Amino acid sequence: MPESRQFLLILCIFLASIGSYFLISRFLIMAVEIKGVSMNPTLIDGDRYLLYRCTYFWRTPRKGEIVVIKDPQDHGLSIKRIVALPEDTVEIRRDGVYVNQYKLSEPYLSPSAVKASGETPVSPTKLGKNSYFVLGDNRSKSFDSRYYGAVQRHEILGYISK
Repeated sequence: MPESRQFLLILCIFLASIGSYFLISRFLIMAVEIKGVSMNPTLIDGDRYLLYRCTYFWRTPRKGEIVVIKDPQDHGLSIKRIVALPEDTVEIRRDGVYVNQYKLSEPYLSPSAVKASGETPVSPTKLGKNSYFVLGDNRSKSFDSRYYGAVQRHEILGYISK
């Protein structure tokens, strides 16, 4: 009899551990590893960061935040920076990114990335109610909203704090 109780206790602890892991990684926080160069030099390939998933339960994503999204093309995870918010008008010209007709200050970009922003112009685009425009910091090596358009709020999983 005591052996069966001990087995049940171990089984309960095991199931509670699995459940806790699932809940924490699905809704609170999880570790992510940077793969690729789309966010260089801000985030380096191979580095690990924490993805904060719970924050967006009580507030909306903010401009400038580095977020993990479900990539609209391959449905994998991708890391990008939010440059325009819902109902903003975004445009990419030869000399940079414009949001609501004001040039976006991007001190986190290298000079070559600033120049590369204008290599793929985007005509003025008004974002929808739940749409966000995301770009990689390494503009010449990033597949982002310039190619697949704005991402929807439900595709943003959380943000990375550097």
